Amino acid sequence: MAVTGCKPFEDEELLQMPTVSICLPVYNGECYLAESIESVLAQSHDDFELLVGNDCSKDASQKIIEDYARRDGRIKAWTNETNLGHYPNYNACIERASGKYIKLFAQDDLLKPEMLGRMVDVMERNANVSLVATARIWIDAEGRTIPAQSELDIRLTRPFDEDKTIPGIEALVSTLSECTNWIGEPSNQMFRRDHIGSAFDTSFNQIGDMEYNYRLLEKGDFYFIADELCLFRKHASSWTKSNNAELRTYLDWILLAAKYQKYLRQAGLSSETYCLKFMKDWTRNLECELNQSKRVHAQERSAVLRELIGNIDPLSLFNPEKDGKRDLASEYKLLGALALLQSALLENEIRLIHSETARPYEEGELEDNPVYQIRPGLAAALYGMKQTLRERDKEIQALKKALDEMGNSASWKVTEPLRRLKGRLN
Repeated sequence: MAVTGCKPFEDEELLQMPTVSICLPVYNGECYLAESIESVLAQSHDDFELLVGNDCSKDASQKIIEDYARRDGRIKAWTNETNLGHYPNYNACIERASGKYIKLFAQDDLLKPEMLGRMVDVMERNANVSLVATARIWIDAEGRTIPAQSELDIRLTRPFDEDKTIPGIEALVSTLSECTNWIGEPSNQMFRRDHIGSAFDTSFNQIGDMEYNYRLLEKGDFYFIADELCLFRKHASSWTKSNNAELRTYLDWILLAAKYQKYLRQAGLSSETYCLKFMKDWTRNLECELNQSKRVHAQERSAVLRELIGNIDPLSLFNPEKDGKRDLASEYKLLGALALLQSALLENEIRLIHSETARPYEEGELEDNPVYQIRPGLAAALYGMKQTLRERDKEIQALKKALDEMGNSASWKVTEPLRRLKGRLN
């Protein structure tokens, strides 16, 4: 008997539940959506359902979805009543999934025909594997391959030369401590429906998939397929590209570290050590997103620094265990603090390039230095950079060209979003 208000599964439907649920959130995806759907329909493993959630697109996405849904009964599509956003739309797809395995997908990407079959085979043969991912190829807007030119590119696209099983916690600690996502994006991954949990944490702007992966990796092993079975598209209008243009995207790494601090400790990293490492690794990325160059007097910078961080532990700005909500004001404080402290390191590098005396806070100056008064541990770390900078003369020389193009001060540029946010809050 049917229950009022519900649409129960019929017995026949229960028997026909697919092996794989492919979750495809869509928003203004008309450029590549048809090609992406075609790559799903071409899979050699055809026991799947394709769940397509249209998040109130303003282009021709809805028509494309309807055309394919009429032609193939495995496609189940709907349009959200209101625009949910990227990760909430993923969650809406996951909630409707009935397959044994969950395969996330993206509207710009492509799957090779054997991908589903290979992943299902791994899951069926390895009960301890909670997350499987494949090597991937980067392609541009026209579908042309973007070669992996650097060691980092290779690490990101094909971290291992052969199929490999890695303990989940080991993969988690490695990516978190390196600030590097060599596991991949949703399109190159699959996990078990039994491990869905609470799905995506919507407090993340960009790397919510990494946070979700971490919860999956806590449940079992990670399996890497070395064959390149996924094509990840990089183009100017992609969701990833547009998010990277916002500075607060970088704070997701700090939010991630705050949520998984116990694994930082396993890697031998304290909160301060991680944040200093984060500054060093991401400064160049931040600089690429900034297009203004202004000078700021040293005293003014010190005053801003005082205002920004007070007596805080960087990761304590985030308290994800309580309610999961983000405090953007606190996030901008941290971003400003990181940028200003990194600016001090860059200034010393510039001095060394010009054969001037490096000043990473000499011992006699510490008590009068605003950084020391605010956070002695950070000041000590900056002081310790002096010898390191001298020992890395070759690297410093290699930075000269980049520094010449960088502008006069990173601090004022990076804290511009803070000033705008503060104005809105006031």
